[in-house]
Amino acid sequence: MNDYKKLIWALPLVSALAGCTDFIDNTDYTVDKPENIAQYEYLNSYGTLKSYLDANRHKSDVAINPGFLLGTGVNADDYLKKTDVYLLTNSNFDQVTTGNAMKYSSIVNDKGEMDFGKVRDFVSAATEAGLEVYGHTLCWHEQQTVKWLNSLIKDKELEVDPNEKVEKEDYVMDYSTVSSYNFWASDEVKPNITINEGCFELVNAAATDNWKIQYHVADGLPIEKGKSYRLKVMARGTGEGTMEGKVGDWGGGSNVRVSFGTEWEEQVIDFTSATDGGFVLLQSGQFVGTIQIKYVKITHLETPAISIPVPMWEPDFATVEDKDNAIMGWGNNSTRKIVNDILELTNPSAANPWDAQAGKDFDKPLEVGTKYFLKVKIKGSVAGSISAGLQNPDGYKGCGDFSAIPLTTDWEEVVVSTTCTGENALRFLFSYGAYVGTIYIQELSFYYEKSANSIPLTPEEKAEVLTNEMERWVKGMMEATKGSVKAWDVVNEPLSGGGGWPYPMQSAATASDDTSNRFYWQDYLGDNYVRVPIKFARKYFAENGGNPADLKLFINDYNLESDWDDNGKAKSLVEWITRWESDGETVIDGIGTQMHVSYYMNPETQASKEEHIVKMFEILAASGKLIRITELDMGICDAEGQKILTKDVTFEQHKAMADFYKFIVEKYFEIIPVDQQYGICAWAQTDSPEGSGWRPGEPIGLWDQNFNRKPAYGGFCDGLAGK
Repeated sequence: MNDYKKLIWALPLVSALAGCTDFIDNTDYTVDKPENIAQYEYLNSYGTLKSYLDANRHKSDVAINPGFLLGTGVNADDYLKKTDVYLLTNSNFDQVTTGNAMKYSSIVNDKGEMDFGKVRDFVSAATEAGLEVYGHTLCWHEQQTVKWLNSLIKDKELEVDPNEKVEKEDYVMDYSTVSSYNFWASDEVKPNITINEGCFELVNAAATDNWKIQYHVADGLPIEKGKSYRLKVMARGTGEGTMEGKVGDWGGGSNVRVSFGTEWEEQVIDFTSATDGGFVLLQSGQFVGTIQIKYVKITHLETPAISIPVPMWEPDFATVEDKDNAIMGWGNNSTRKIVNDILELTNPSAANPWDAQAGKDFDKPLEVGTKYFLKVKIKGSVAGSISAGLQNPDGYKGCGDFSAIPLTTDWEEVVVSTTCTGENALRFLFSYGAYVGTIYIQELSFYYEKSANSIPLTPEEKAEVLTNEMERWVKGMMEATKGSVKAWDVVNEPLSGGGGWPYPMQSAATASDDTSNRFYWQDYLGDNYVRVPIKFARKYFAENGGNPADLKLFINDYNLESDWDDNGKAKSLVEWITRWESDGETVIDGIGTQMHVSYYMNPETQASKEEHIVKMFEILAASGKLIRITELDMGICDAEGQKILTKDVTFEQHKAMADFYKFIVEKYFEIIPVDQQYGICAWAQTDSPEGSGWRPGEPIGLWDQNFNRKPAYGGFCDGLAGK
């Protein structure tokens, strides 16, 4: 490892002198080493990182588990080149993790095809070099192949008999709705056309060529060229006859023939449109007598569609934090509270209905002309009724009233609807001032319906589909690694950063930033989703050559050392693990704490950070689980809390970071019991380049970008050595 530890300051000088042509007598000439080189030379005395474990593993005064593994994170492509990263990794570490190559989106493409080629190459190269591989990660919401996963849970097409299509009207000319004929007819014919008894009526006194008596009976048709339609004409005559004609425009069209008798009968003619738009033109010069037409319709057939609800407001009363002010409302000393997960609207005295109201303001106006539905599971303390409606808050203008909502003293499901009739309808309101008593609402859904030829999968169907995909993915990974990867971040970053006890799962619904490239498995599989990849990991590890006793599965998360919530996330994770294991089948072997930390030049801030690192180790130790620091790297912040970039870090600041590394490593060995010490992973070998996707321009490595050791390296070694 001498290639990686020396700071060869003299080489530039030697090269410069070799280029001089004049002889210079420098027998008594000396050059002092630049201070910025000399002050780092002490790092050359250190051995490789893992040598400090080898020397101390069996000493009674140093608490290191004989099975403890010192790990690092690498880019798989860099490692497979078998140059600097490969040599550095093999010389200093026992275990290696690839940052991205084993993640879902690196292996599964948009068509769902899986390519484990790089995984096989990486695992083979690392194990041949004598390293253990730590798998990262089987289940995460980041770096997922979102297009493929969403395709698995897209709406399912309705299975419909093609012979059972439904008919949709495109155009209707109902002559009972007009008082005069307003379409085109030839000048000779038009005087003979009237609207009589709600019908088009044409009288022809003498036979002539058919084309000489021609007229439109419909115009402005919304037809499209190439599509199939039906022409429907309700007609009769004073005798039997036919009307010849076309559906189209003056440039062309589809020929049609409409027969009629002396009784009203609807004639149906199928045609394929030859034009975009047009009219219905008929000719009847050979018929002598009177022709009447009640209506003309254009229709088409399509696969049956169903109406599916689109929720706009479905409150979960169990999760409302302010139980005494559960929803928006006002008036007449009324209240709106959550009691035992049920919304209670109480009105103490009789008043006008609008004197006590409760409801919801929407972010966007409801659409004029759209029908909205209200479905409630509801009862009252006494029988009666309340009303509900839509409103424009500007001037309190009504925009549609629902039917009265009846109340009994028993739970009833009631569905009412109204059509939005006014602009800027931003508000839904219950009005209950005339009802004296308490209204109980267990469930509430405000929605509209859309027509579709497909329907969403049910939550149960989505869970089943994604469980199968998780099984396919985990099985593929275990087949590719053949039992040689014995430890995994089985689930990565499951918890949010707050919002109750214990902290809830991360979710698309609560994410504060763009979720378009994320897929939250927990949104579909539920809070106990971690049981799914654990089950499949154990099953397929064993089926592919692994010894079940060797497999260690970790739940990995970040900010477990956080001081702003007094380690709330660490406490929450331990609680969730207890819950996940409560089924008697799920076994979680360890907890991974990422520890992407920073050293703070503000002494008070730094003291708080160190205090809560100690607290974190105490919380994790008490869990009884294996504990691994999974992604340890370190930046530095000035007294105001602003990041200091690598190019601006002083030697003294480097030394402060080294001391912090030593502190973290020492506290790990001091607090985590020996039999729970699984390992520590130095996530970043070298400082992050400017423009990097991870902590860009920060001094996060144990080596600089030229693989020279930094003071952080010495601090890490001192922590491992216990000195």
